[in-house]
Order: sequence, then structure tokens, then C-alpha cells
Amino acid sequence: ILTALLAFLKYFYDRYFQTLFRVFFNTTLRQGQLTDQLMQAKLASLFFNVLFCLSAGVFVFLMLHFNKNLVAYNPAFLLFVCILSVASVYAIKYLTLKFTGWLTGLQPIVDTYIFIIFLVNKILGILLKPLLILMAFADDPVRRIALYAALFTFGLLLLSRLVRAFGLLQRKIRVSRLHFLLYIAGIEVVPMLVLG
Repeated sequence: ILTALLAFLKYFYDRYFQTLFRVFFNTTLRQGQLTDQLMQAKLASLFFNVLFCLSAGVFVFLMLHFNKNLVAYNPAFLLFVCILSVASVYAIKYLTLKFTGWLTGLQPIVDTYIFIIFLVNKILGILLKPLLILMAFADDPVRRIALYAALFTFGLLLLSRLVRAFGLLQRKIRVSRLHFLLYIAGIEVVPMLVLG
């Protein structure tokens, strides 16, 4: 299903797909124009966010599946709970950030930060796809390597997101490193621990 969804999105939203990677890897002045193109394509953005939630949910499910104590649970129900948990965490994060932006009057900065979060998530949803196939269908040594590769990819993209976010906040509102670290601990790390 994930492969079919990715193929569908690549076929019908090819321009968005290409622009997504160009914005992620591009740091030149044209990035503002490309970012505007991505922000205007609401339906494509929604579909790629759904792809991320499905991919991340399947990833969490496969990580839990390595734990032999969870074999007794209904796999379809556990998969559904994993996908719903990922979607819920990011929906709550989105609503909290929107409310914070409205409350503080920093809506443009918050919107840019939300864009960074979901840009990295969309890239992660795409990059996890081949690793998920290996984690689901390969033999145990290859499966374990795919798991570590997926965790490394997740960590690398999370670090990229934090660097971009800190650069944005440092330029726009002059946030200190301590406040940024407190934000990371409260908003980024705690939801991941809740999922774990």
C-alpha cells in the first residue's frame, strides 16, 4: 500500500515531488520562490503528510515487532494504533504551534517553522520507504541493519530540522540556546518518548 501510494503521488504530483527535494537541498535565494510553490499546493502537501504518517507508523510498528512480547497483540490493531499515534502527535504539535503563533503575534515565524517540520517529515516519509521494505521482508541480519539505517536517517533529518529551526529563530526573534534546548526537550523529545 505504501509503495502504491508513493507511486501515485510521484505520478500525479511529480512537480511537487521534485520541488520538495529541491527546497530541502537548496539553500540559495530561489528557495523562497520554491517554498511559496510548495505552500500553495495544499492537497499535495496533505497527501505527502499522510504518506509520512503511514510510513512513520509502519516504522514504529516494525520496531515494536522486534519486541517478541508484543506478538500476542493483534498486528492489524497494533499497526492502526501506531499510525494513529504518529498522526495524533503531529496534529497536536501543529495545533499547539498555530495557537502559540496566534497568541504571541509571531504567526509568520511559526508558519515558517511548521513548514520546516513538515518539509523534513515529507522527506523522511519518502526515504523510509525502501528501509521499511527491508525491515518487513528481509532476513534478520538485513532487517537489523535496515532498522539502524532508518534510525540513523531519522536522527540525521531531525538534526537537520533543528539546525534549520534554530537558524530561523536566531535570525527572527533572537532566541537563546538555553531556551531553544528547553523547547527541544519539551516539544520534540517528549512526544517521541511517548510514542516509544
